[in-house]
Amino acid sequence: MQYDGHHQTFAVTPENYPVVGRFKNETAFAITLYLEMVPEEVILEPGDEVELLAQLTDNLLPLKVTPMEDGLHIHAHKEWDPDWHVRFRGRVIKAGNPTRLSDYR
Repeated sequence: MQYDGHHQTFAVTPENYPVVGRFKNETAFAITLYLEMVPEEVILEPGDEVELLAQLTDNLLPLKVTPMEDGLHIHAHKEWDPDWHVRFRGRVIKAGNPTRLSDYR
């Protein structure tokens, strides 16, 4: 909890961000989630499954998900930086460029 001198506020941490999507790689090849607008990537190996988390704002939803040859392109509605994270095997991971889930096994 934080106090700004007038109000008590609760800081929302990535662990408490809402789940805005669930993705599972059911192919025989690695796929990439391309997260926009700040270019971040999450690489899922075959069988990997993640929950996509983002900071909730008025401009986040609806998401636009576009299939690509090697994965999915994911755009927030109007939010420039949704602070993308994924939950993988119970662990919350900040999306980077790139984030390889195989590094978190």
